[in-house]
Amino acid sequence: MDGISRRNPRAARAAFGGLAVGAAILLAACSSSSSTTPGSSTSSTPAGGTSSSASASASAPASPAASGPDLTALQADITKAAAIPSFSDYGPNYGGKVPSIANLAGKKIMIIPGVSALAACEEIAQAASDFAKAAGMVPTIFNNQGSPAEHNTAIENAIHQGYAAVIMGCAMDPSQNAPAIAQAQKAGIVVGTYGGTPIMDQRAGTTYNTDDPYADDARLAAEQAIVQHNGQPFHAIAITSFATGPATVIEQDALKAELAKDCPACTLSSVNVEVPDWQTQIASTVPSQLLQHPDTTVLFPDYAGELTYVLAGLQAAHKTDVKTYLAFGGGTPFVQLQTASPGKDIIQSDVSESPPWPGYLQFLQPVRGLEKLPPIAYEKAIGPDRMVTPDNAVDVLTTGGFGDDWVNGFRGLLGLPALSGAALHAASTLNGGMTGKV
Repeated sequence: MDGISRRNPRAARAAFGGLAVGAAILLAACSSSSSTTPGSSTSSTPAGGTSSSASASASAPASPAASGPDLTALQADITKAAAIPSFSDYGPNYGGKVPSIANLAGKKIMIIPGVSALAACEEIAQAASDFAKAAGMVPTIFNNQGSPAEHNTAIENAIHQGYAAVIMGCAMDPSQNAPAIAQAQKAGIVVGTYGGTPIMDQRAGTTYNTDDPYADDARLAAEQAIVQHNGQPFHAIAITSFATGPATVIEQDALKAELAKDCPACTLSSVNVEVPDWQTQIASTVPSQLLQHPDTTVLFPDYAGELTYVLAGLQAAHKTDVKTYLAFGGGTPFVQLQTASPGKDIIQSDVSESPPWPGYLQFLQPVRGLEKLPPIAYEKAIGPDRMVTPDNAVDVLTTGGFGDDWVNGFRGLLGLPALSGAALHAASTLNGGMTGKV
């Protein structure tokens, strides 16, 4: 279903909050990593210990300083993560100004969201489309239900219909489309991906790739929990969803590494609940896990879409001393939970991305390919996430949370004139779609 139909981003995010949007679709789209059985839990082990399970706690780190973690330094990391990101922290890594984009005028670019039912995927695609139009290109967003077969169809359409570039990604494994990608590149089409791992992109045969800072997000969540426990040991439970692809594995590895480094006496266990089961299983899994681990004071739900059900589970367990950290994905319904009790008392961080930012970056990569410039390196082709806390949640909701100046940062890289006022804010928030009311 090739087309450019649009959905209301806020409405889509709200739907995800109520029903874990298109859960079965997401699983069809994503790679399946090695995982535990949904609803099953690993045993609790020290964060500095070892375990035969992939979902257990971290491997043994170097011995920490006898004085314990540097809480001041950890708090500084958290404070910066909760502030409005600055383009100046990222823009210098984006390869510098493209000398000219004159030859882009009129060329077509195919934009393939990994799963159109996921609001963030569609928002990233919409932002890339907007930036492409500003650069004079003709974008098509290929809406789909997340199957590799649909993604292949979009690539084949691009080959046969004279497209100059294809960008694809968000909740998908591009290596599943490697043969089609190879055919597109043989036809002279520049192909870029978003959200894969280096191994996935290598198997896909692509180099103009964009990523998310999943490891940083998880590290910061662990740091926040350590600071709020004043450096004292705690037991944590991670609520994972391994079938969603690379993000979960990266996040879990980073959580374990940070706890092992700065709180080796902390313990971490995990329970895997896949997306289709969030609505039916998380609310009962949480109290069950707390019965097994009554000393738990920290939950690390991997994704923001889990939060509504986590809160229900905590209420059912009558637990008032457990707080949650991490929760990647953001979105109006989940940030809004942090503006009133019980959410603001429990949810300490909701890691919110700004889909327009990676959307712009995703478009910048193939522009460099079309202009015969080298790709932005994988480890540098990232946009920021913001740690949403009860203290900044209202501001994030009402303003979009990422400021506006980054838009002109990207426009400057393409030699486009700067925007100002309402036009600038509309660009940074997808015409207000990234803002909400408390």
